[in-house]
Amino acid sequence: MLDNSIYNDSELLSLVASGDQRAFTKIVAHYTPIIYKQLLIYIKSAPQAEEFTQDIFISIWRNREKLHDMSNFAGYLYVITRNKIHMAFREKLRVREAPLEDTLQTLLNGPESALELQELSRGLDRAIAMLPARRQEVFKLSRMENMTYEEIACQLQISKSAVRQHIIEALVFLRYYLREEMGVIVSVAISMILTRSIFFL
Repeated sequence: MLDNSIYNDSELLSLVASGDQRAFTKIVAHYTPIIYKQLLIYIKSAPQAEEFTQDIFISIWRNREKLHDMSNFAGYLYVITRNKIHMAFREKLRVREAPLEDTLQTLLNGPESALELQELSRGLDRAIAMLPARRQEVFKLSRMENMTYEEIACQLQISKSAVRQHIIEALVFLRYYLREEMGVIVSVAISMILTRSIFFL
């Protein structure tokens, strides 16, 4: 069962329900390692556990109005996590190994695809620039320099678990931001790119 500790506070949940992103960030920071470890125990796949962790928080944010007057947030998280575990047992995650440009070109069809690709690239740059400095640095080293978590931890003198935490929180933010700013179709593309199964552990 997930630990509810300090995050059963109704005031904090009400802030999240009202759209307070800082309150939501506190919840993400606290529960990410708990949910990730729970998922990893059952599905035995670090990349899939990371993706499901991101999906859980995106789902919570999109349905944040449910948090008003919620008395058992930890139980709510437990149910969502359990459902993700069941999903993992029902279907195998498809491996997406297409290069970034190929994936975008395939998904963005039509006469304006080149312009859409450029706009998506600019949107991703804007979103990355909004990340906290350390998280931005970790994300770029992982996704742009293709460094392993261990290499990043060594270079930045932080733990490997801290690297994973930064990556998950960055992806939660980027996927949601681009979904809101760029629209549903593009968000599908960016989700495939950001969570593709080429994770360097």
